[in-house]
Amino acid sequence: MARTPRKRRRRRRGGGGGHDYLSGLPDDVILAILSRLTTRQAVTLSALSRRFRVLPSQFGRVDSALVADPALPLPSLPARPSFIRRLSFAPQTRRFSSSAFGRLLDAAADRGLSELAVRLPRSAFLPQNLLSIRSLTVVSLDSCALPRWCPAACPGLRTLKLHHVAIPQRMISVILKAAPVLETLEMVYCMGFAGSCSMESSTVRNLLFKSALEQREVTVKMAGLRTITLYTRPKVQSVRLDPAPEIRKAYLHIARPRVKLQFRIRPFLDAGTGLTCLTLRGMAIKLLSSEYKDTPNLAVQFEDLRILSVSLDFSNERELIFLLKLLESCHNLQQLTLSAVDAKDDTALPNFADHEERLSKLSCLTKSLEQLKFLGFRPQRYQKELFIFLLTQATNLKKMAVEFPKDQEAAVRRILSVRKAPTQKKTTKYKQYYLELEYPVEPNCS
Repeated sequence: MARTPRKRRRRRRGGGGGHDYLSGLPDDVILAILSRLTTRQAVTLSALSRRFRVLPSQFGRVDSALVADPALPLPSLPARPSFIRRLSFAPQTRRFSSSAFGRLLDAAADRGLSELAVRLPRSAFLPQNLLSIRSLTVVSLDSCALPRWCPAACPGLRTLKLHHVAIPQRMISVILKAAPVLETLEMVYCMGFAGSCSMESSTVRNLLFKSALEQREVTVKMAGLRTITLYTRPKVQSVRLDPAPEIRKAYLHIARPRVKLQFRIRPFLDAGTGLTCLTLRGMAIKLLSSEYKDTPNLAVQFEDLRILSVSLDFSNERELIFLLKLLESCHNLQQLTLSAVDAKDDTALPNFADHEERLSKLSCLTKSLEQLKFLGFRPQRYQKELFIFLLTQATNLKKMAVEFPKDQEAAVRRILSVRKAPTQKKTTKYKQYYLELEYPVEPNCS
C-alpha cells in the first residue's frame, strides 16, 4: 500500500509569529532602499518574494548595460528613466548606423553616463559627440577611429584607454587640454601620428604607452607622473622623457632600433629620487650607459628604491659599469632581478676581478637585499663568479630564483651548493628550467 505524501508545512522565520516589516513597506520606500544597492544585489533580492519580482524593473539605476545594436532603446521604464553608470557598445557586425550610435550616446548622456566602453569592428569611425559627454569619468576605446576633428568637453574625465585606435596627433592634444583632471592614460598600438607622438599634460599620474609599428618619435612631457610603462618598436628613432619629480614606478622597454636611436632619459632618471620600482628592459640599460659613460658615479641617491630589474649584456663592459653605479645609489634595495641577454663566449666577457672591489662595497648586499632572481643564466666565467659572489655576500637573502637551460642543471646546482637552502622548488617557468630556493632567516647577533 503506497503511502500518501505528507504536506510540507511552511516554516516561518523569527519564531513563526513575527511581523514582516519589509513586506509592509510601500514600493517607493523599498525602491529607495534598493537604490543604495548594486544592480546585482537588487536582482538577488527580488528572489525573496513574489512582490519583489517586479521591483528591479522599476530600479532607478542600471550599473552596466551592454548594447550590440544602437537602434535598441536603453533599459528603463518610460515613466521612470533609469540612471546608467556604465555603457558598453560592441556591435557584432560592421554594418551599424553611426547616427543611431550618436543618438544612443545622447540618450545615455541624459541618464548620467559616467563610464563608456566601445569596441568597433575594423576601426570604424566614432560619432563626433562621443567626447562631448560632460559626465564621463572613464572612456575605453578599442579598435576604432576618431574623426580628424571633434569637440572635446570632458571636465570630469579621469581615465582614458585607447587600444588600437586611429587618432591624429591634434586630437591627442585637444583631449589632454579638455580633461583637466585626467589621471590615467593608456595608449596601446595607436595609429595616426604621422610618425611621431607627443603627450603633454600636468595632471596625468599613470601612463601606459606602446608604440605602433610605423612610429618614429616618442615625447612624454608629464611632470606629475607617478607610474610609467613605456614600450617601443624597432622603427622608433627618438625617445624623450621629461623630468617627473613625483615618479614612483618606471618600466622602460626599449626595442633594438634599426637605425641610431636618439635617447634622452637621463634628466628623467636624475629627477626620480623617489623611485620605488625601476625596470629596464631591452636596450634601455645600454642606452643609459652611453648617457652616463663620462660620469664616475650617479649624482642622485635612490633611497626609496626597493625593486630593481634590469636586462643587460654581460659581455658589455659599459653596461656592467652602469649597473654598478646604479647599485651604489640603491642603499635600501630589497629585490634584484638580472636578465642575461646576448651572452657570448668566455673570451668576450670582462674580468670579474675588475669589479669585485666595487661590488664588495655595496651596502645593499649586506643590509637590505632579500630576494635575488637571475634569468637566462649560463655558467660562463663572469656570470658564474658574479652569482657566487651575490650568494655569499647577501647576508639577509631569503629567496633566490634562477632560470637556466635544461642541459646546465648540473653546473647550476654546483654553484648553488655554496649556500645550502632547505627548500627547493623546480618548475618550467619562463619556458626553461627554473629553480626557486628559500633560505632561513639568520638571527641578528647584534
